[in-house]
Amino acid sequence: MRNRGFTLLEALVVLALLALLLSLAAPSLQGLRQKHQMQSHAEQLQSSLLLARTEALRRQQRVTLCVRASAAGAGPDCATAGTWAQGWVAFVDGNDNARREATETVLQLQEALPAGMTLQGNATVDRYISYGPQGRSQSVTGAFQAGTLTLCGTGQAHVWRVVINAVGKPRLEKADRLEHANC
Repeated sequence: MRNRGFTLLEALVVLALLALLLSLAAPSLQGLRQKHQMQSHAEQLQSSLLLARTEALRRQQRVTLCVRASAAGAGPDCATAGTWAQGWVAFVDGNDNARREATETVLQLQEALPAGMTLQGNATVDRYISYGPQGRSQSVTGAFQAGTLTLCGTGQAHVWRVVINAVGKPRLEKADRLEHANC
């Protein structure tokens, strides 16, 4: 009677070949993981903007999303300097000043983005995005607030843009990195 199976030597050779093939595939998987991570962060920002807009409509008062203070232990405060990559805070802006006061309700906190990712807004949305009671994006002066936030990743061929139109609706766009000198 003859045993059908693999010898220990044959099993080790097969495992060595599998390890070699996996090590060759790993770099391409790393790029794919980074690409999906970047898309996920862009979608999180869009989701936060939609939350702020919805809550402004539901509560019939201003809701603001601001750049989160980066200092350790800063809590849910708005930053006076820095970029959106530090994270963001969504809050009910009871006094319409686009700065979170200790008594204002926090709706959402977003942690800082991973190293190697940048997120910057153009001049109209570089510090905050605010939604009034009608769900329209508006500055603290009452003017409409439209703008673009651009998410870039180190070594990525594309960038993600969150574009906020004149009525405050955010949409995602994937664009060529070559179009963005600030990445």
